[in-house]
Amino acid sequence: EILSHPTLLHNRNIQTSPMDFSTVDRALTSLSRRHPALPDEVLNLSKHLLELLPSENLAENDDYARSIIHLIELGSGASSDATVRWEPLAVGLRLIVDYLEKRTSELPQSAQLSAAADEAGDYNDEDEGTGLGTGGGGVYAEGPRIPKTAAETAAALTQKELPPTSSAPVFQLMTELPTILNTNVEHAEPRVRSLVAQAVGAYARYATSLLNWLDSSTDITDASERNKLQLAAEHAQVGRRNIHATILLSLKSHLDMKEPSRENNPSAASDGALDDTTGWRALETNLHALASYVDGCVGKNGGDGSYVNEEAALFDSADTDENGWFLTGLQHCCVVHVNRHVRAAAAAVLGVLIKSCMRSRDPSHEDLLVDEDSPFRLVLKETLKGTLADNWSQVRMAGSVLGRRFVQALLKIYKSRNGDDEDGEDEDLTVFESAAGDLVPMLLPRMCLNRFYLAQGVKLYSQETWKEVFGSHTHAADEDGLHSSVESRGGGGMGAVARNAAPLCRYYSKMCDADNHAVREAACQGVAELAQKVGQHPLYADYLSPYVNMLLQALLMCFHDESWPVRDEACLACGTFCIAYAEECRPELPTLFERWTEQLTDQIWSVREDAACALGDAVTAYGPEMLEKVLAVIRKSLPAAKDQPPMSREEYKKLQNDVSAHTGNQVYSCGSLAPKLRKGGAGRIGCSSCVVDRPKQPWEATDGAIYLLRELSTRFPNRDDTEREDVIMGDNILLPLMTELADVARLSHYPQSDDLRTTLFKQLPQIAEAMGKRRFKGLYLDLFIELLSKNLDDRHGTGASQLSIHAAGQCCEEIAKLIGFGIMRGRLEAIGCDDAFDSVMEERKREQAMIATPGHFIGREAFSPFGPPVVSS
Repeated sequence: EILSHPTLLHNRNIQTSPMDFSTVDRALTSLSRRHPALPDEVLNLSKHLLELLPSENLAENDDYARSIIHLIELGSGASSDATVRWEPLAVGLRLIVDYLEKRTSELPQSAQLSAAADEAGDYNDEDEGTGLGTGGGGVYAEGPRIPKTAAETAAALTQKELPPTSSAPVFQLMTELPTILNTNVEHAEPRVRSLVAQAVGAYARYATSLLNWLDSSTDITDASERNKLQLAAEHAQVGRRNIHATILLSLKSHLDMKEPSRENNPSAASDGALDDTTGWRALETNLHALASYVDGCVGKNGGDGSYVNEEAALFDSADTDENGWFLTGLQHCCVVHVNRHVRAAAAAVLGVLIKSCMRSRDPSHEDLLVDEDSPFRLVLKETLKGTLADNWSQVRMAGSVLGRRFVQALLKIYKSRNGDDEDGEDEDLTVFESAAGDLVPMLLPRMCLNRFYLAQGVKLYSQETWKEVFGSHTHAADEDGLHSSVESRGGGGMGAVARNAAPLCRYYSKMCDADNHAVREAACQGVAELAQKVGQHPLYADYLSPYVNMLLQALLMCFHDESWPVRDEACLACGTFCIAYAEECRPELPTLFERWTEQLTDQIWSVREDAACALGDAVTAYGPEMLEKVLAVIRKSLPAAKDQPPMSREEYKKLQNDVSAHTGNQVYSCGSLAPKLRKGGAGRIGCSSCVVDRPKQPWEATDGAIYLLRELSTRFPNRDDTEREDVIMGDNILLPLMTELADVARLSHYPQSDDLRTTLFKQLPQIAEAMGKRRFKGLYLDLFIELLSKNLDDRHGTGASQLSIHAAGQCCEEIAKLIGFGIMRGRLEAIGCDDAFDSVMEERKREQAMIATPGHFIGREAFSPFGPPVVSS
């Protein structure tokens, strides 16, 4: 609100020109654009630094290092009595990060370590973007997760080696930097604190990489020079540990503060508001700094510079110990803290702690992850339990990243101790089940559900994690789902899910009643997957059978949900269950049938369509007895549009633009913010589907009947091609219904009739294809040919919408492909519509030509869901 109000901007003296920290030159340039203007001394110094940047050897440039320190002093108030501005300090820290990262990459051993680890197949220390650095480290402070590309990794490994001398300016910076960082850990400006966190990581990485280089280098023949370098490295370690102590002290003081919990604070449910500093101040950036520090400690083989070796007491401390606050505090931040940014940052800390355990290659450190009684493992268990089910997608994503890192670590430890052979000590279990042990009942259900979560980042990342954990050489590269190959150990993901059906079904049932509508939708999709893949599997169907009633009750509750996507998914899932477990579902069949028929007249077209799919599944499951009930519904619903009240298009448009008609209607929220859509059902506020909603329209019942006709016609068209031999949609049944449909579709006394015809034209080709050329051409084509001709263009003055016109043209083309273009054109010519048909076909040819032209159209396989396709010139 402040940024959008010019008066407030003037009164608060806000600097309107944003700072850009993406690169060092842009950061320096940003200083000259700030309003009010920065002091001349700062601007002149920034220009000087910009002039020095193109220098070939900044590593040996004393002037550059001194200028950075001077810029930081100008932003800290150390060299002037004038009003202190934070911008010079922030830019100086950004320069420090860039400078130290480049000096680290110039150390010979830093590149050799990474290459050796890859060659030996050791723990993958790739930059997955899971933390808090600026490209070079394994963590991020702001912005999306961006994995490092192979080209960037190769460039880093091939960079010119330039080891430092004892007089190098970098050691001057390393001497002064601990004081600067310790002073600004709790700086009032959050951007400064974020840059402090990045600088901490860069400092720790250079300091520990320096140790690795000195311990392994044989190129330093001058004993005096080696002693000086060794002394400089030791001073750097003192500064590094001093920084760590300051971060821990600040972190502990923040954890000791009294703060609102998620249980008694409204912002936990996202319908209340608290600012991002009240009660925790610099806690988030403290966690960023700690994660960057841990990730920067790259000491080899658990020696000096290895975080888990230096701070082993923090990993294995019970609540009552002196250091017990550390793990319990991280767990508190991940699970209990009210602020989502704090929860996500704490999860990143735990992730780099896992990385540190795996880097050390010490079995005792690996036991911290494997031992079921280990305090560290117990904290990870409770953290994953909370973060993988968090209400905020940001935290759920952080939990997903932590979960993958933990599972990959467990799998690597298990394989290293038991061999890589698929035939382990228990061939009936997957490697994941053997490695995760007691974590499986908690971890597996959350991994399953997050593959369907609304937020695309969480969904895609979780799907990839599932493939990495359960995929094997027996599966196709593009195979999705539960990976049910019987050739893999323990049946792969399918076997793991079947054996853990009890905790999985209980979790899904609980999530069907969650506060977040995105979670309820994902849970319904997960239940449908169980019915489709496990329920219809010859080996595993019996595992799920005892829990069918529990899942059905959860789905029936979701039929009353205020969120239509939840109702939609519940509807489909129930139909799938009826096919897989027909007898188990029979007691609930009357209730299910009532819910399906209600959904068939829903205000949302996709809900109507999926209700028709569910009724089609019911006919497949129960045969003629269900067919008669479904046909009765069609006969009742098809003529419903005749009862639609008359309304002109002008009246309809006026209604759409009436503010009062849209006040108090259903509200929508994003995947992270919930519950703006409340759960319906017994004991809750609201009616069966929505608190405030427009009434259902009669034409919508007819629209739903069209979808239902399509389902029956395509599933049971004839004796040679039917899902059940005792169910056939013969002409004695279908022809009267199609005749009734054609008559109703001709009505135009209400504006939505155009939408009804659009639905018809989209479904008619599928019905015709199922019937076959001879049958459709002989009995059904003439019923709709006149209706199609009137909608091919608007020459008749019907006022048809472009959607309806396009649907009619598409319908004509597809039917012409079935019965022959000459026959189709002849039928249209008989009623004087051959010109419109020819025009439509010419338009289709032009579209196909554009698709076939290279560089002018990106096909489906090349299309990215995250942006528009790139069209080459």
